[in-house]
Amino acid sequence: MPERLVVCGGARHAGGGSILRLALSGRSQNVSLKLEDISKKLVRNIPGLLVDLIEIASYVFCADQATSRGGEVQQAMGADWRRDFHFIIPVRNPGHWNRRNVLEALCSTLSFLSDDNYTFQFEKATNPVPIQNYLEFGGDSGTGFKADEVVLFSGGLDSLGGAVKELSNGSRVALVSHRSSSKIFDHQKQLVAELRRRFPNQLLHVPVLVTRQEPLRVQEHTQRTRSFLYAALACVIARLFENSRIRFFENGVVSINLPISEQVVGARATRTTHPLVLELFRQFFSATVGKSIEVDNPFIWKTRADVIQSIVNRGCGELVKYTVSCTRTYEMTKLYTHCGCCSQCLDRRFAVLAANAAGHDPVEMYRVELLAGARDRPNDQTMAESYVRTALELREMSELEFFGRFSGETARVRDGFPSLTADEVGRQVLDLHQRHARAIGEVLKAGVERHSAELINRSISPSRC
Repeated sequence: MPERLVVCGGARHAGGGSILRLALSGRSQNVSLKLEDISKKLVRNIPGLLVDLIEIASYVFCADQATSRGGEVQQAMGADWRRDFHFIIPVRNPGHWNRRNVLEALCSTLSFLSDDNYTFQFEKATNPVPIQNYLEFGGDSGTGFKADEVVLFSGGLDSLGGAVKELSNGSRVALVSHRSSSKIFDHQKQLVAELRRRFPNQLLHVPVLVTRQEPLRVQEHTQRTRSFLYAALACVIARLFENSRIRFFENGVVSINLPISEQVVGARATRTTHPLVLELFRQFFSATVGKSIEVDNPFIWKTRADVIQSIVNRGCGELVKYTVSCTRTYEMTKLYTHCGCCSQCLDRRFAVLAANAAGHDPVEMYRVELLAGARDRPNDQTMAESYVRTALELREMSELEFFGRFSGETARVRDGFPSLTADEVGRQVLDLHQRHARAIGEVLKAGVERHSAELINRSISPSRC
C-alpha cells in the first residue's frame, strides 16, 4: 500500500494524500492518554525524555489502529498486509531521538513486532504538553511506595501467575496495565483488589488509558504494536522508581507461538512477548534512556499448565476465574467471558484441565465448551482441528523433524537469547513444546474416555472438537 504519513502533535505539513493527523491535546485532539492512580511525588521530576517516549508509543499504537491492513484480503496475507509508516513527531529533545542508534533500534523493533515498515522524523516541539495533562493522581497510598519489580499486568492467566510469584516472594510490585476496554479493566481491578487483600502493602497498580477519540476510527484490530506501548509505559514507570528492569510474564508456548495453521501465521501470530521482541525492547530502551534496561520473561520455558499449577500451589487458585484470556473481547458478556473457540481460549482450557484446575475455571464461562461444544463457524472448526493436530504431531516428533519444520521460528528465538548457544535454545524450545503437547494428549485421552458412549452412539456433532 502507499506510504501512510502520520503527522503528530500539531506538526506542520502541507499537502494532501494519505495523511493521518494525531494529537494528544488542543482543538484537534483525537487521542487520549491518562496515567491513573499515580502519586504526585513519583512524577515530580519526570524527565522530558520519558514523556516523549510515552507520546511516541501512543502515536504509534493509534496509527496502527487507524490504518487497515486491507480488510478481508488479510486472510490471505495480501499485498496490503504490510504497511509503510512515516511519522513526523514533535519532541522535547529531537537531537536525542534522531541519533542513529536510537532511531535504528526504534525502527527495527517496530518492524519485527508488527511486520510493517517504519521511518521517523523528529522535530522540536514548540509547545510541548505539560506532563500534568496526562496524570490522574491517586490518593496517598502510593506516595511512599518503592517498587522492587515493575510487572506488565494484562489481567490474563500468565500475568496473574507472574504477580502471584513476585508477591509470594515478598517483593513490592508495581503492576502496569494498559486500560484498553472497560470490560477488561473491570477484571483487572477485581484481580488487583484480591491481590491487595492477600498481599497488603506490597502492590501498586498503575492503569494507563490510551484510546482514540472521535472522529478517529479504528480500521485495524490486529494491534501488533500494543505491546510496544505496553512496554514503553512500564519502562517509564520503572525509571521513575529508579529501577532498571521490567518483567513480562507469558508462557513460552504463547511467546514463541509456532504457526499451527494458515489462520495463525506471520504477523497474525502475535509477537507480543516473543524472545526476539523482548531483546529488541531491551536494546531500544537502553539506547533511549542511556542506561542498561533489562526486559525479561521468567515464564519463557513454562507451559500454561505449569503457570496455572504455580498459581494454585501458592494458594491463589480461586483468582483464576477472574482472569481473561479470550482474544474476542468484543463478544464478551457477563455470562460468557470466553468464546471457547479462539486460540487463546483453546490453550487456556486445555491447560486448566491438564493442571487439574477445572474447579477454578468454571466451564459456564465459555460460550463453547472445549471438547463437546459445537463449533458452527468454519474458521473455529479449522482452528480447533489445527491446534489439536499440531499438538499430537509434536508429541513424538524427532529433533530432526521438529527443527526441519520450525527452523526459521527457532532461529528467531535463538536471536532473543544472545548469551545462550543455539543448541541450548533449541533443546529448551523442543522440550517446552513436547511437554505442552503431551499434556494436550492426556486431556484428549481423558475426554475420549469421558465421552466414549456419545462417540460410540455418534451423538456428538461432527463440528465438535
